[in-house]
Amino acid sequence: MTDERGSTSKAVPALAILILLLLGALGVLGWFYYQQQQDSEAIQAQLMADKEEISKQLLSTMDDLKEVETNNVEINRRLTEEQARAQKLYDELQSVKRVSYAKIKEYQKELGTLRSIMKGMLRDIDSLNTMNKELIAENRRVKAEATQAQETVKNLEQRTETLTSQVAKGSVVQARNIVAEGVNEKGKGVARAKRVSKIRVCFTLMENAIAKAGNKTVYMRIIGPDEFVLAQSEADLFDYEGNRMVFSASRDIDYQNADVDMCIYYDCTGQLTSGQYAVALYLEGNLIGTTAFYLK
Repeated sequence: MTDERGSTSKAVPALAILILLLLGALGVLGWFYYQQQQDSEAIQAQLMADKEEISKQLLSTMDDLKEVETNNVEINRRLTEEQARAQKLYDELQSVKRVSYAKIKEYQKELGTLRSIMKGMLRDIDSLNTMNKELIAENRRVKAEATQAQETVKNLEQRTETLTSQVAKGSVVQARNIVAEGVNEKGKGVARAKRVSKIRVCFTLMENAIAKAGNKTVYMRIIGPDEFVLAQSEADLFDYEGNRMVFSASRDIDYQNADVDMCIYYDCTGQLTSGQYAVALYLEGNLIGTTAFYLK
């Protein structure tokens, strides 16, 4: 009996100590659990704050993407794709209630990629704008040079036309010392209309070094006091300034760029009337001289 009581009295303190130790351990575990919970909530609060910051930066990036403007088809296509990608990421962020550290890192990486792509597109747009400005400047320069070239060509054409006209005028063989009179059958000059059998017009074809040498025909027109042309036949025609004109008489001459004295005669087919007669000489489509004479 004495031994059983002694054993029981010894076990009670040991059991009490064990219970105290278990309670202490539970207290320590409870404290650790509480701390872990506090730390977890603090971490989650920080992660949510990071998520909100990412959302804010993502909204700013989306606004920046909306403001990007370009006429380049390829960049506009890429821009549309990145806007859709940013919107999808933003919608996902708004739907997430709890996030992990790994997810935050993923979102940050995605945001960084969007920003990098946007900066790349902005660089491309700046490069295109610079290129466009250079092309516009080059186009203006080319147009200015083309305009200047056209003006130069126009001026040269005008100068050439002027020189050609001057050469053409300068190459015309002129007549000088033109003398017209009526002559009788013996070739003697007479002043009375009823005695005239021919009209003689004498002149000098002038020397012209730049005129074309060779056989030429000089045409003469005599216009009477009645304003009609004296002519042998209505078929006697020559060209002058695009018109066919009747001539009174003509003569062929071998012109060799030197003075040539010559006369042309018109045979009267009827009696002439008194009054003033006008004489005009033509060569190679040009009027080369005029004169007048009077018959009584």
